Amino acid sequence: MKWYYKDGEQQFGPLGDDEFQDMVKIGTIHGDTFVRNNTMTKWIRYGYVSSVTPDVMTEPEDVHDALELSCSQCGKRFLKEDMIRYENVWVCASCKPLFIQKIKEGVSVGGIREYAGFWLRFAALILDYIFMFFVQMVIFIPTGFITAQMKLPAPGTSPDMSVMAPFMTLQLLLSLLSYAIYIAYETWFIGKYGATLGKMACKIKVITSDGGRVSYLRAFGRYFAKMISGLILGIGYIMAAFDDQKRSLHDRICDTRVIKK
Repeated sequence: MKWYYKDGEQQFGPLGDDEFQDMVKIGTIHGDTFVRNNTMTKWIRYGYVSSVTPDVMTEPEDVHDALELSCSQCGKRFLKEDMIRYENVWVCASCKPLFIQKIKEGVSVGGIREYAGFWLRFAALILDYIFMFFVQMVIFIPTGFITAQMKLPAPGTSPDMSVMAPFMTLQLLLSLLSYAIYIAYETWFIGKYGATLGKMACKIKVITSDGGRVSYLRAFGRYFAKMISGLILGIGYIMAAFDDQKRSLHDRICDTRVIKK
């Protein structure tokens, strides 16, 4: 089944059942979020979605008319009298302790995304560069010893192509390997976990604009979009400091967002 939801006037989807439930668990979709699936003919608030036949699914005119509501944390249905309400979300008794803990820790629980700011993203980027620096050193220090053993021509003398050709080939291969490592790192971690090691350390992650997981293909393209952000004097990165959703240029190109976990 394919699901859709609204955030203001903007529509997101389609989402599979598992993706939809993940959005419910993280609070992006809550009791007052308008949703529908491919079997429904109208938008209704998620708090009124039940297991009844979709074509007769209706929404009460007032929240007090509803006997059952969906928990914003686990997505299951419960009697309203067995739940608690916090702002515009409803929580079941089982999820209440964890929900209260989230509130104490300052975690957003009202279905509003908390976007990662410029400095937090910058810190994650620096951590990634530090990590990749050590990875590169492990690979390139041994090759540096190999290069040092090559008998290169002295300055001012004619180059010996029998020596220069292997040296230049090695340098080209090392450059290509360096780029391949960065691309593989970014693509695999973003596609698999939604975050690189630096982002994990800063507790932020990359999602699509509709809240879904970033595919490996999109993560691959995002790496090259980041190069564009850097090539224009870093302005593409700085854009995140002034955007209402903290989007950098590569986020705009790839339709991604960076949020706090």
